[in-house]
Amino acid sequence: MSGERVGHSIRGEQAAKIAKERALRAATTESVRDYRRARRLKSAEARARMLASIERSLFGYRMPPAAGVLLAARWSRDALDDYCTRCGATRAPYEDVTGGCGECRTRRLPFAATVRLGRYAPPLSQWVPAIKNRAWRNMGVTLGRELGDAVIEAAAADVIPFPDLVTAVPVHWLRRMLRGIDHSEVIASEVAHRLRVPFRSVLKAPLAHRQAGENRAERDRRGRFQLRSADSRLEGVNILLIDDVRTTGATLQDAVHTLRLARPRSIAVAVCAATDPPRRNALLSTSKHQRGQQ
Repeated sequence: MSGERVGHSIRGEQAAKIAKERALRAATTESVRDYRRARRLKSAEARARMLASIERSLFGYRMPPAAGVLLAARWSRDALDDYCTRCGATRAPYEDVTGGCGECRTRRLPFAATVRLGRYAPPLSQWVPAIKNRAWRNMGVTLGRELGDAVIEAAAADVIPFPDLVTAVPVHWLRRMLRGIDHSEVIASEVAHRLRVPFRSVLKAPLAHRQAGENRAERDRRGRFQLRSADSRLEGVNILLIDDVRTTGATLQDAVHTLRLARPRSIAVAVCAATDPPRRNALLSTSKHQRGQQ
């Protein structure tokens, strides 16, 4: 009897060992299959990214028609009474902006006035970066047309002198090549076309590090731009300087200081969107909340 029990025990151990080996082989086979599926998927994603990159290089991004996007969003540009035409900050409710708003009244600004389409907030905060980052030329032309109309309205209201010349805040040629677009020039060219005045690339920019993520103090550095030439035709001319976004105003001020070396009669600036300082954002949020409770 003891021999039979020993034989049953040995056979049981052998069966258990065989079952474990089979389970291990099955798990290994499944693991190899999962690994191969993951590799195939990774390779397919890499090929898709490569093909998409080639397609964007040849044909650009597939972006929707800008006019339809504006219509669907029911967007309209700001009226002159919606913001301070001296610095471009959003006007607080009941704020007297004669001589400037609370942000700029005590500051000396090197330009005559500011025209804008709206606050740097949705949807402009989504559309304007896409002009630069996704080469959305059609949106640049569309917003340039709107900005041109806003400039005409501001000139008719004697907010700015009617421009004789339109120029843009420049980007380095390497960035223009990598992005596939000079976003400010696209906007400015359409503004000039709308105003029926010439557009000229007056400034040039050296290759500098990106401003994204910098605070207001870090952005305030002079000497970033140079005149392309000592052009006497700029003397006594009303210049309109175009940029896509006014964040802290440091870039525009640097460009204006450089333009003043050419002795123009006046310099005004126009932007698609303007970022409000943090304290003004808080003031506007409080005022909006109070109006909602009434």
